[in-house]
Amino acid sequence: MSVGTVSKAIIEDAKKIAKQYTIELDEKRNTELSEINESIDKLKEKKKEAVAIKISLLAKTETSRTNLEIKRKRLRMEQDILEVVLIEAKNRLEKLEPEKREIILNKLISVATLSNIYSNEIDEKYVKKIVKDKYKGNVICMGGILTEDDSGKIREEFTFDSILESIFNNNLREIRDILLGETEYGFQCNIL
Repeated sequence: MSVGTVSKAIIEDAKKIAKQYTIELDEKRNTELSEINESIDKLKEKKKEAVAIKISLLAKTETSRTNLEIKRKRLRMEQDILEVVLIEAKNRLEKLEPEKREIILNKLISVATLSNIYSNEIDEKYVKKIVKDKYKGNVICMGGILTEDDSGKIREEFTFDSILESIFNNNLREIRDILLGETEYGFQCNIL
């Protein structure tokens, strides 16, 4: 074997080793790239899930905020409607026809148990005619009567104002339901 042949054989072996090494490096690089790509894909998927959860939470929060604002506006609207109804009821009571007013005053006087009776100026003449010397003067109210004992410590209010306020407050839920059509009562609402 000559030196040229040996050197050729060594070069051929070196080329084979280098080629094998290059193939192994390429396989290793491809495996690592594949693992990196897989890790990147997993991270992307986790990010997508995290973003989806965040978006879902933001949407729920915004929906809750919107629903709360809607409820606030509805409550304000309901309060405004109830206030208008109360004002209208007061207006109707103030403008009652004299005959109806006298019927109501008779009923109120019949349940009064205290000795001193007061009314507003509009009702004074009629109330005086019925209770005579029990009548003690005027009070500021829409109508009705106020009674008290001789000491002035015990009072009964039968004024339209106090009766309306009591009825309105005690039946607020039913009034609200009737006005807003949330309950079917089977009768037509006619306050007066």
